[in-house]
Amino acid sequence: MTLPEEVRALWVVRTSLASPASVQRVVSLAERYDFNTILAQVRGRGDAYYRSSLEPRAQALAGQPADFDPLRMLIDEARPRALQVHAWMNVFYVWSESRLPRSAQHLVVRRPEWIARDLRNRYQMTTRGRVEGIYMCPSNPNLRAHTLKVYAEVAQRYPQLDGIHLDYVRYPNEEYCYCSGCLARFRTTVYKQVSAQRAHALDRQTRRGNRLAWVQALPNEWNRWRRQQVSLFVQAFQKQSRQINPRLILSSAVWPQPQLARERKLQDWQDWFQRGWLDVLFPMAYERDTGVFEQRIRTVLALAEGRPVVAGVGAWLISPESARNKIRVARQLGARGYCLFSYDSITQLGSDPSYLEQLVEGA
Repeated sequence: MTLPEEVRALWVVRTSLASPASVQRVVSLAERYDFNTILAQVRGRGDAYYRSSLEPRAQALAGQPADFDPLRMLIDEARPRALQVHAWMNVFYVWSESRLPRSAQHLVVRRPEWIARDLRNRYQMTTRGRVEGIYMCPSNPNLRAHTLKVYAEVAQRYPQLDGIHLDYVRYPNEEYCYCSGCLARFRTTVYKQVSAQRAHALDRQTRRGNRLAWVQALPNEWNRWRRQQVSLFVQAFQKQSRQINPRLILSSAVWPQPQLARERKLQDWQDWFQRGWLDVLFPMAYERDTGVFEQRIRTVLALAEGRPVVAGVGAWLISPESARNKIRVARQLGARGYCLFSYDSITQLGSDPSYLEQLVEGA
């Protein structure tokens, strides 16, 4: 599968996949307003809006017939209309509610020891401050193995899928993850890089109660190591996906500021792209100011060195006129297309197409 000459895409949040009628509405509006690509969030919080043997069926589907498969229906509805469907799947971000998941199969319930923790060895369940909720620990090899199986299941079960789109393939911020597993794995990695005397001293500090002794002593190595943990997943995802279905378009939503992405989110997307682990980038340039939006997209395009970049537009923040201006800028800069975030917010879950009507006027 290849990208359209110009990608005109919608990020469709899982709330618009919760019933057959809402899925049909997504396809109908996308076709009517000349979009050609749907990025559907089928793994939003460690759950499944598709048929899965590995993760629980999404709680929002509890009232639907057991045979309702949102992803299957979306693919079946979209293909006759020449609409591409990409499975948008959150990677490490798995929960954002104050109550635990109902299903005992959910990772948060089944594997709490895999949860990413902050400097004080804590985590938060809901969005607050700079953290959206519960993330799983990127350095945990068992977590990465499970997540890869989840992505493999989707690629194998839905061969008609056009692509898989990664999101939240990063840490919440630079204050994560400091779980005991991370600290132990980091120590093992760098132990031989320091003198025996220094290693002995750091271990002594650890025994005396400073669990952060090694990472405090080697901050640059610690940051590099955490970035590598995320990159290991992306590399393995690319290799696995190519083996299952070489036609799949592999993409990721990324922070558009490369330094912020690397240092605060531990997300080294420039390296991933240069190594060919992704086919296309979707920088989330969610800016109200069109001048700032232009700077963000220009920066990503320069670093992409000719590889496809689809500009992410924060449509929920701005008017249709402002969105049109940003689309025009993306075209002028040479982006491969644009993607609006999100269908759900700008159409009121598909009930009001007036934003899309205004968007296409004169476009």
